[in-house]
Amino acid sequence: MRLGALSRSRRVLQPAVDVSETQDRRLTPERYGVPLDNELARRDRLADSYDLDYGQERIFPRLLLELFDEVPEGVDLLEVGAATGLLTRRLLERAGRVTALDPSEGMLQRLIERAEVDPERLVIRRGMVEDLPRRKHYDMAVVTFTPRRGRGLVQLLYEVGLRVREKVVMLLEDDGAMDWAYLARSAAIQGFDVRLSLVTDKSERPQDRRRAVLLVADVRRWRPAEETVPDWGTDVVDMTVPYPAPRGTATDFVRYMIAGGDRAFRIMTEPAGIERLYGNLRTAVHRLGRDELTLRRVGDEIHVVRVPGGVSDANSVE
Repeated sequence: MRLGALSRSRRVLQPAVDVSETQDRRLTPERYGVPLDNELARRDRLADSYDLDYGQERIFPRLLLELFDEVPEGVDLLEVGAATGLLTRRLLERAGRVTALDPSEGMLQRLIERAEVDPERLVIRRGMVEDLPRRKHYDMAVVTFTPRRGRGLVQLLYEVGLRVREKVVMLLEDDGAMDWAYLARSAAIQGFDVRLSLVTDKSERPQDRRRAVLLVADVRRWRPAEETVPDWGTDVVDMTVPYPAPRGTATDFVRYMIAGGDRAFRIMTEPAGIERLYGNLRTAVHRLGRDELTLRRVGDEIHVVRVPGGVSDANSVE
């Protein structure tokens, strides 16, 4: 369509490693919201060169306080995206047992080299949450700044929710894509009890203040449907926009998508025009379709997805 296994040696005091083999899967944008292959390769590259704890630029004291308020003492906790263990060591101050999960062998090796805790209280697993058995094995989970975006976040919450008994706490970036708002709305529609907090580090100068979103999804009354998150991978429509884009292209496209039944578009244009087109689409979505559509830039592509349960989605004929 056109429109104008962890093998290095470790000391006895350090935890034993329970390595889960990653299942064979396609790490596609349709499933995870972004191409995860690139992000996983980046994490592996950073593991040996990162002098500081991975992700520490996103963590600040007030965020930690609000996170720990959500972690009861003695719980059996799953940490998704443990990386080098920046939060793992702090979570162990409250949790009775932590399972640290990360797909990067290099990141987990850094965690092992630093961990000095009772092996009964810390289990380290390599893989993704989809690799874990689908049973209520943990009391709660903490998901730390996942690279997944868009509907990939909804899929992640669904998968984590299947494996915990009480709640899922997610630390999310507060960026212009507003993925956290899309996730919160989708989760509420699916039956999670959702609470949101926008946390700001007020100890810094106003221009330097860091912000993050803390989302808490209570799963105790959630009853997952057999297929709660629809697989839209087969529903993506490819669209090429000429460069320069004709006047009004973004507005016309958003109106067209709201009126139609398509669930997802992958939009491409010349590299010189991608930034302007993305900005125009963001403005049009915010103005005309903020309750129905969400979008994300992925490399040289723009993905526009209908929010599950949105007005047009609910009224469409399948």
